Amino acid sequence: MAKTSDYLWITLAYGVALMVAWLVAAELSAYELLWRTAAADFASTIVIFAFACVFRNSSFYDAYWSVAPPVILLYSITSYQAFDLRTMLLFHLVLLWAIRLTHNWARGWYGLAHQDWRYVDLKAKTGIFYPLVDLFGAQLTPTVQVFVACMPVLLALQSAPVALSLLDALWIIIGYAALWIEWRADNVLRDHRTNPDNQGSVLRSDVWGWCRHPNYLGELGFWLALTIFGFLGSANAYAWLGFALMVGLFLGISIPMIDKRQLANKPEYASYKEQVPSLIPYPKISSD
Repeated sequence: MAKTSDYLWITLAYGVALMVAWLVAAELSAYELLWRTAAADFASTIVIFAFACVFRNSSFYDAYWSVAPPVILLYSITSYQAFDLRTMLLFHLVLLWAIRLTHNWARGWYGLAHQDWRYVDLKAKTGIFYPLVDLFGAQLTPTVQVFVACMPVLLALQSAPVALSLLDALWIIIGYAALWIEWRADNVLRDHRTNPDNQGSVLRSDVWGWCRHPNYLGELGFWLALTIFGFLGSANAYAWLGFALMVGLFLGISIPMIDKRQLANKPEYASYKEQVPSLIPYPKISSD
């Protein structure tokens, strides 16, 4: 029952955030779409942060990563009236990605009594400065990263409609393959964690035997697909900026943080780390 009410609070928070975003975008209607979308995105993040402060739980923001892109894309599509086949294929990909990621968050969420360990560690390290670090580091920074990663699509929509070409097969294949990898990684990991016999053990099978972070591999593949879509539709070199930021985030922060935690909590992770590549799978070469 408590978890149900917690979901209602989360739903209310995101409903208010969406309403505020719409009001901000409407108020700034005289400005270019890119800037008013960015302002609306910023405002909605502040709303989520306010709820996080009231409930003293930064995990209010956790679903934002997956909720924001389809909303940004839908607003942009309707604003530009870009209902061509190419754009609809991309929206289908983004919507499936958002549903999968949000569902994965929801089924693994413990409620408002629980907070992601990364926020707990960050609060322990920053003390009284945590609210500022939380706002600018843990919430606004990812918001900016996701928005910049969505920019290639916004740039391409300015030139819509663009006819499908053979080159579009590249982002379509990468995007849906990445989506499958993420889906597979999530479900195999969930099955492993919910089996009491696997408590404390390291998952080495299936896609987790390809690389140590197949979920991040899939995530980067998804953003790469959006980048290629945007670049093909706009020929703007800035389309690659968001993907570069995503690579920096996962390689420079997320993966080292996860590896460090796993090494501290699971003794066998050290051998797993030596035997299995971090992100890019490659065939094992026998030493015989």
